[in-house]
Parts: sequence; C-alpha cells; structure tokens
Amino acid sequence: MRTLPPDYVAQKFLQFAGYPRYKKYSQIYEGGCPTCREGNSWGRKRRLYFIVKQNFICCHNCGSSFSPYDWIKEVGRLTDKEILSELSERDFVIINEYQEEPEEEIERKLYTLPEDSINLFDESQVSFYKDNPIVQKVLHYIKQRKLDTACNAPKTLWLTLKDKIHKNRLIIPFYDNNKIVYYQSRTVLEKDSQNYPKYLSKLGDQKTLFGFDAVDTSKESYYVFEGPIDAFFCRNSVAVAGIQERSDKLFTYRQNEQLKKLFLMERVWVLDSQYLDQASRNKSKILLDIGENVFIWPEEYGNRFKDFNEMCTKLKLSEIPESFITKNTYTQLKGRVKLSVIDRVSPHH
Repeated sequence: MRTLPPDYVAQKFLQFAGYPRYKKYSQIYEGGCPTCREGNSWGRKRRLYFIVKQNFICCHNCGSSFSPYDWIKEVGRLTDKEILSELSERDFVIINEYQEEPEEEIERKLYTLPEDSINLFDESQVSFYKDNPIVQKVLHYIKQRKLDTACNAPKTLWLTLKDKIHKNRLIIPFYDNNKIVYYQSRTVLEKDSQNYPKYLSKLGDQKTLFGFDAVDTSKESYYVFEGPIDAFFCRNSVAVAGIQERSDKLFTYRQNEQLKKLFLMERVWVLDSQYLDQASRNKSKILLDIGENVFIWPEEYGNRFKDFNEMCTKLKLSEIPESFITKNTYTQLKGRVKLSVIDRVSPHH
C-alpha cells in the first residue's frame, strides 16, 4: 500500500468529489461521491469524506472505503505511472507503507479485525478493562440499545482503543462459515459523532452480508436490512451495510455470491420508516419497480419510530416477529399505491 502526500490527495479530492468543502477544525474534506453519485441526494448532501488524520476516504452512502491511492486510481482512472508522473512534476514524495514488513504481516492487516480489538462479549476481556471509561461507555451503549439481548445479534461485538481508523467505535463483525470476513464500526462517543461518519467500513475490502451465517435456509423467506444493527432484531435477517438509490447497485459481487445460496427463498427488503425518511421512500419505490418485495411500515409504528432498533429500544423488545414483516410486505402496484398515500401525509420528511 502506498501513502500519498496529504496535499496531493486533497487536490485530487477537490478535483473529483462533487461540490467539495473542507472542515478545518476536524481536518475532514467532504463532498459528493463520484462512485455512487449518492442517488437523489446528489447536490444536497455530502457523504464522501477524506479524513486527513487517518488518511483514508469513505462514502457513508454506498459504504465504500479506500486508501487515497486506490480512490484516486479508481475515480480518476489513472495508472500507477500517471500518478507517479504527477507527483514528480509537483515535487511530491510517495511512500511505500509496507516495504519493510514481511508478506504475512500484510495479510494480517488486510483480513483481521482492527488492531488490538477487545471482544465485548468475553467477560474476562471486559473485566480487564473494567476501569477504562471508553470500554464502559461502549458497554453502556450496547445495553441501552439492547444489542446484547437482540435475537439476531452476532456472536461477538468488538472495540479497539488503538486502531487509527476505528478507534473508540463499536465494531460489528460480519460472519461467513463461522469466520469474520468483514466488519463495520459505528460512532458511540458524542464528540466523534460530530466529526466523523456514523458508520465506517473495513478498509480495502468489498462488503459482505451481515447475518449471513445465521440464516435458516429451511424457511420460506429472509429479510434484507440496510444497516446491521436493525437486522439484530429479526431472525433470518441480513444487512447490506447501505444501499444506493440506484437499481443496478443493490449488492456487491461478494454479496451476490452469498445470495446464490439463498436463491430458493423469498427476499423481503426492510428499510427505515417510509413515513419519516424520504430516502427510504425513494429506495422503496425503486425496489418495487424492479419486482422486489418491500416491507412498508404501518402508520401506527411508522410515524413513531425511524427504524427497528429505535422501536425495540423504546418498546423494550429483543425481537420483532417475522409475521409483523410478512403482514406488511407489498409488491409492485400495491406497494406503489401504499407509498403514494404516505407521500401525501409525509411530504416534507
């Protein structure tokens, strides 16, 4: 992996990102993502970030994360030779981060959890950090949000106090074949939520499905959520870690490979409340148009709760029954009619 000078990366971010701007206090560049184009929010929201302190680029809309070098190559369609040429012309210096490290160390960095991760479901590890305020804050968050009792929670949840990207964030593992193959981290500390994206993905890897290991293929249906935390609260649920408002980009290649094993089952999409989230309504319409089954929130709950986690937290539930989803699942025309009613009563959300 190569490290580029921050001023060169900033120059390229300003060139390739949509309507970019710089937050001096937090040292973060933000703009529109040229990879996913951010659906209908293009020009209105900035969900692509270049976090200078951690030296990485991520999109909160499509969940993609890159080293600056890989991002510049992809969005600028530049070769290694062209980047080196630009650097030499501007008297920048390029550094090879791993040139002194052995091959196996590179593998470890790419495929394991973040540095020195703590298993928050392991009593002995938690006991060792019983006086650490960050560990206690994250443990409180887990209990407050009922993540430890949720019916579809993963076998482990993690925290790192050292990793430069995912430090002090709740790390959610994605299992396949009983192994952690991917992860996302979520902000917990209030000061971080003001300066960093809510979710960050594993750097340099393609997304897999959260919850895939726990799907019971003998059942008729499985449920697809956007975020993993909402999928904690319903059995036979997976999460894609963010979808774009584009019908041709629902899944990554790795997710499609996993879904081949579920081809006999009916798929139902479960998004945030269409009453409270305009983006959710837009995505629901797209999914209905391409023939997908979509859960549409009943008004009684859709006007009160943004998502499954909020509903379970406030109603003190650890599980939403599959029958609740099935009862409120729609396809094509019936779904579009239902959404048109929601459009009329919730036009400004």
